[in-house]
Amino acid sequence: MTCPELMLDQDILHRMLAGRTVLVCVGNEWRGDEAVAPLVAGLIGPSNRVSVVNCGETPENYLGVIASSKPDSLVIISAVDFGGAVGELRVVGRREIGAFELATLAPRLLILTDYVEAETAAATWFIGIQPASLEFGTPLGATVAEVGRELAGAINEAIWGPRSRGPAPPRG
Repeated sequence: MTCPELMLDQDILHRMLAGRTVLVCVGNEWRGDEAVAPLVAGLIGPSNRVSVVNCGETPENYLGVIASSKPDSLVIISAVDFGGAVGELRVVGRREIGAFELATLAPRLLILTDYVEAETAAATWFIGIQPASLEFGTPLGATVAEVGRELAGAINEAIWGPRSRGPAPPRG
């Protein structure tokens, strides 16, 4: 399988990561390509300016942690079926989140974004990755995994510069 070219404009990525940023990775590792968000979370290098919250399926449980970091930007990463090609990325602002077919996740994401925006005035972005499968018990697909690695590399590069496209060093 080949990976579709990562279509994420570096200018937009730099704008999303401006100032203090919280990356909120939403996904269940047991639901096929939903595991891409936890994968991305594990590959982002630690930074004083950008923090990563791997919140599984329950972003609402992390409201306090996210808001207390007083972010300038909130970037939510998740697999979402928007009818695109497998591995395709879509980047939207807070007001366009409703355009995605997020099923039961949408209300929780809107609670999260509304709360964090009210507490911090953070700009909110959403990066959706088109899955092949969200079926429980299926593994993360190769194409979506490769896109996740490329996305993490692009984020690391935006944070640390062009020499940091690889995986983050081990934490601890």
